[in-house]
Amino acid sequence: MDTIWIVGAVFAVLIALIVILKAVRAKQELLAVDEPEALETGASAPAIGNRGELAAVVASCVAEVLGKDVTGLRIVSIKRVD
Repeated sequence: MDTIWIVGAVFAVLIALIVILKAVRAKQELLAVDEPEALETGASAPAIGNRGELAAVVASCVAEVLGKDVTGLRIVSIKRVD
């Protein structure tokens, strides 16, 4: 009999999570409607001032994640992704 109550409680918690997540998604969609207007009126992102410094930071982060030496990495290009 206890097993039925446990399974019921698990399903109740899952249903509550679904309701909460749907409410959060609806709130985000309402906020996202206002966002494109703000992006259109704002200026585009400024160009990167020092690409060499950016490449060095990216290379050091990649080397740290891969566990390799930075001198073994070569960054060929950096492209902005929208």
